[in-house]
Amino acid sequence: RNASPILIPCSVLGMNREWMVRWNVMTLLHQIGEENAAAGGAVAATAGKLGRAYRQRLGGDLRDHAQALGHDSVESLLQFLFDDRIQAEYGIETFVEPQHGNLVVTTNLTRQQARGFSSSAGMLQFRPETDEDGYALEGNEKMIHTGMASVRLSSSIGKMPKFTQEPLGAALRVSPFDQAGERYQPGDEFNAFVYSYNLQGDNESPLLVLTAEDPRGKGVAFGTGTFGSSTRVFKRKNAAPLVEDTSIERELNDLSAGAGPFDANVVAVSSHSNAAFVDCGVGRKRGKKYGGGITKVLGMLRFEDIEQDDDSLDIEAGDEIQVYIKAVSPQSGRFMVTLDPSIKDKKPKDLKREKQADKRKERLSKQIGQEDIQSLIGNEYDGIVKAKSNTGDWYYVQPCVEEGEEEANDGVALPVGVANFVNESDDGEEGKHDAYSAGDHVRVRLEGIDEKRGQLALTLLD
Repeated sequence: RNASPILIPCSVLGMNREWMVRWNVMTLLHQIGEENAAAGGAVAATAGKLGRAYRQRLGGDLRDHAQALGHDSVESLLQFLFDDRIQAEYGIETFVEPQHGNLVVTTNLTRQQARGFSSSAGMLQFRPETDEDGYALEGNEKMIHTGMASVRLSSSIGKMPKFTQEPLGAALRVSPFDQAGERYQPGDEFNAFVYSYNLQGDNESPLLVLTAEDPRGKGVAFGTGTFGSSTRVFKRKNAAPLVEDTSIERELNDLSAGAGPFDANVVAVSSHSNAAFVDCGVGRKRGKKYGGGITKVLGMLRFEDIEQDDDSLDIEAGDEIQVYIKAVSPQSGRFMVTLDPSIKDKKPKDLKREKQADKRKERLSKQIGQEDIQSLIGNEYDGIVKAKSNTGDWYYVQPCVEEGEEEANDGVALPVGVANFVNESDDGEEGKHDAYSAGDHVRVRLEGIDEKRGQLALTLLD
């Protein structure tokens, strides 16, 4: 047995959140998806159904994952997870159902194949990475392994099986010929790929065997979620060629933010997605393996982009409207529109900057009210420099409200603000200022809100 592989005991530390959620949704789709007429008879499930199954079967919430990955809705997350690249490799794609406006996720597997795939999937437990106080790290995409695996009870039958938790054993598989075993020492951390999973491989407990080299050539690594375009694991069904749609006037790849106005027809209004879906004659090319041709793409018009004088929604299916392109995502095959004409001819980077400023102002409003800021304009504070801009023209400064100043400050704690120098001296000449570094103590005056950056506006006092 000199040619047998070597198994080195190891521990699973974590996994990329994006790939964890992607695999979870794929598995749930294969577990609960049913043949759907709107999807041409393919096995499919709506975003709402997948969200409920995620909570009931996995104990997680797709809304939380969407927020952590920078998406404002589950629908947006699913469209991102299953873009053209994933569709080509795994046969999973999304589309908006015209009749009800629901986002639907479909698979190229038959129902029997889908159920067989999901029944063989192993279930490992992960949790979000947290700080020392136990709070989830904002914007962190790493999930930490709990050391446990979920194992289905043999006595459990039916649509809602019962599971028990058992410790997971893990080992790194290396070849005896390449001296790979000598490269790994206790305490080493590395990215690994799943080689095999055996429910009773470790003394009748679950055993996960990993390898540092992708056993399929390229694929998904536990640590990074690396994706290789040569990986193909699902059997394809032959796709029927598309009938040419004469109503398509422009291609998705030719769109750009700020373009418009375009005449559009409201196809559906979805309260679940908090958006309307509009047809403005946009299509995208479909790969040859999926029948070729051009398929129509509906634009998403969020309710927040529809100006309303009251709580009523003054838009319904069949309405003819004019829209402007707000954002384009060619890779995921979708685009956003708005009714706001002020967006016309603005550059994408300007729109992105405005969106970031709006988000910061929203966060600022949760920390301190507009009235509080107005009442404190002109107050001077000691502050600590937190960071310096790349150009050196401004700084992030934390105003310090001392214990004795709390009453004069109405008990309001101030968040970090953007501090600029006074542009000109009294004689009209540009002032000379010292350069500051992180940690330096400075004196600042509160001027209000920096609308461009969406944060407190401060002036550095010489």
